[in-house]
Parts: sequence; structure tokens; C-alpha cells
Amino acid sequence: MTAAGVTYRVLIVDDDPEMIARVREVLQEDLPEDVKNIDFHTEELFTDAHDRLTREDFDLVILDVRDTSSGSPTTEIEARGREVYEAIARTRWLPVVFFTGVPQQVRELEAPPLVRVVTKNDWTGISTAVTIGLRSGVSGLRRRITEFVEDKTRAFLRRTVAPHWEQFVSADQDDLAMIIVNRLAAELKENALNELGYRADGFSTTGTEPVQAARLYLMPTVTRHLTATDLLVDVNGDWWVVLTPACDLYEDDPEKVEKPRTAKAQYGRVAKADRVLSEDGSSESPVIMQWLESSRSGKDKSVAKPAFGDNQNRYRYLPAFLEIPDLLVDFENVMSVPLRDLSAESKYRRVATLDSPFSEAMLNAYSRSVGRIGIPDIDTFGIQLKLGLEKLKAQSVPAQSQGTARNGEAVMD
Repeated sequence: MTAAGVTYRVLIVDDDPEMIARVREVLQEDLPEDVKNIDFHTEELFTDAHDRLTREDFDLVILDVRDTSSGSPTTEIEARGREVYEAIARTRWLPVVFFTGVPQQVRELEAPPLVRVVTKNDWTGISTAVTIGLRSGVSGLRRRITEFVEDKTRAFLRRTVAPHWEQFVSADQDDLAMIIVNRLAAELKENALNELGYRADGFSTTGTEPVQAARLYLMPTVTRHLTATDLLVDVNGDWWVVLTPACDLYEDDPEKVEKPRTAKAQYGRVAKADRVLSEDGSSESPVIMQWLESSRSGKDKSVAKPAFGDNQNRYRYLPAFLEIPDLLVDFENVMSVPLRDLSAESKYRRVATLDSPFSEAMLNAYSRSVGRIGIPDIDTFGIQLKLGLEKLKAQSVPAQSQGTARNGEAVMD
């Protein structure tokens, strides 16, 4: 994800100037060509690094943990690197490589590949970690989205809020904040894709490959609690979609609300989402497997193909994206699970939530499936005959049974 001709800004924070010089030397020699163009910045004092990170932007930080510049190790000294890391997280998140003699102090912060812990003097490890961090492109992506959102927020306040302030001024401040945030969210959702280079349907306006799958999912999930159309994977690797309405699953955050509301539902309904194709070329979906096991005749194909369309009630297709495989949701394969089990990370892992309007479409499709009422087909041949949409076939009516009505229609005696 690196771009040609880009110069990367890398900050090295270490209280040992000789170590800083050695890190620079190794990286200048060992980094691959696509990430070799680096503008190095250095800080020997952790406090200066902390201040600098609040003022300047970088693509990656190489960060020592222990600050020995003021004497022998103490609890405070051991925590200096963590303090700088927290400052990074509070201001602008970017890839961090801890390069330290006390890796155990920050090992729990490691989140490869964007937060790495490398032991001092592991020169191959530091080169690899920096290469992966820069190639991720996460800093450039963050800047692009952040600048876009800030520009849209300024323009929204100037063009939309200010001219209509008289409508808002009497509202409660919390209500006003909700109105503005919801309106801004709608504005971003409606226009952001197009202005970032994608059409609203998810296809790139720049001629690159379509990204319609990315438009479908919110990853990771937005709510802290289980919600409608969450996509779950269980301990056996099977995929499920939550069909219980969101209002029955809503829970307040107990850390923010004195008397938090809990979910109304005791059980959650989930539909099985079968892998369309497994690694061995088979399928978990019975309708797809029927076709794959057959001679792929036209008859079997006509059974399988409609499963991917909207003009049927039983199935709903979800395209592959990142760890999510191509899935076919089957509304005839539904079960109820105790909510405490669905919410237990040890049993079900929440991978994504369907974004609007795909979430509503999924729930509507399920409602049509379970709410349909079967009735015998109504004979419409007579009215179609009157309208001229059908023609009478002589062989379909016995000659001895035919008569003629006043309007010229064939009738049965």
C-alpha cells in the first residue's frame, strides 16, 4: 500500500544517542526500496517526544520504553515509553514499534502488525517491523479520512448550521448535539464515498476494482452489545446472522448510565450463513451442493441461481470481505440461542454488522420468509384472455364443450 515517491516521516525516541544513530544506520541499509525514502526525526527526552507528537504528524514511531537519562530504573522511569504511547493514542494513532530492552513491560500492548514489540539489538526484527508498519499505509489513510471529515464538519457548520441557527437555538444542548451529529452523519454517508473517489453503490469512480463488499459491512462492530444483523462466527467456525430486532437487544453502557437498561430478549434468533464454497470445492449450502454434485445441468442451475437474487424469500447472499467468506443465509435454518450465550465471546465472536440499508433489507427478507401466507394460485387465464394478453389454444378446450358468448368469447357448457 506504499505510494511511489513518498517520503515517510519516522520519529525515533530513545535516551541513548548511540542507539538512535545505530537504528538509523540499520534502517537506511536494510529497508526495501519501496520504504527506504525516510525523513528521520529523533528525540532523546521522552517529555520532548510527548510534546512533539501533539504538534507534528509522523508515519511511524520507534519507541524505547525505559528512560535511564535521569538515573537508575524506577517505576516512573519504566513507564515513560508507555506514557508516550498513550499520548500517540490520544492525539493521532499511527504505527508504533517498541524497541526496548524490557519487552515484557509493553508486551500486552502488542497488536501486530501495527503495534510491534522488538527486543533491543534485534536488527532484523526492527527492520521487518518498520517495513510492515510503513507498507500498511495506515498513516496516509488516517490523514486522508481525518482531513476529509474535518473539512466536511467545517463546511457543514458554516453552510447548514449557521444559516438555520434560529431553528436550533432554543433546543437543549444535548438535543442540539444529537441533531447536528445525526445530520452530519447523514451528510457524510450520502457524499463521502463519492468525494473520496467511490460511487454511492460502492464502485470506484477512478476505474479501480469494485469494493461493493466493503460497503456492506461495519467492521469491527459499532455497538458494545449484540445487535440486529451482527455477523457471528462460533467456536466451530460456523457463521450466523442475528435476526432479533435491535430494540430487543439494546443495552446501556453501565459505565455511563447510573441505571442501565438491559436487553429485553432472553433468546436471540440467528440464521445459519453457509459458506458458498469451501476450500475443498464443496459447499455448506444444500442448494449449491445439489448443483455442484450434479452434472451441472440446466435444471439444477435454475434451482441454485435464484438463491442469489432478491425475488425469493429463503436466501440472502453476503459477499466475501477480509475474513468473511462468501455466505448464503438460509432463513429456513434458524435457531434460538440464550442471549447470554450469543453475547459470550468464548462462544460467538462478533465479526461485523451489516450497514444500512443492507441491514434493513436482511430483516425485511426474513420477515417476508416467515410471514408469508401460502394460497392456491388464482386462475388469471380468463382475464388475460379478455385483455388480449393470452390467446385461446384450440387443443386446450374440447370441441364438443365449446360455445360462443355474445362478446365472441369461447365458453364452456
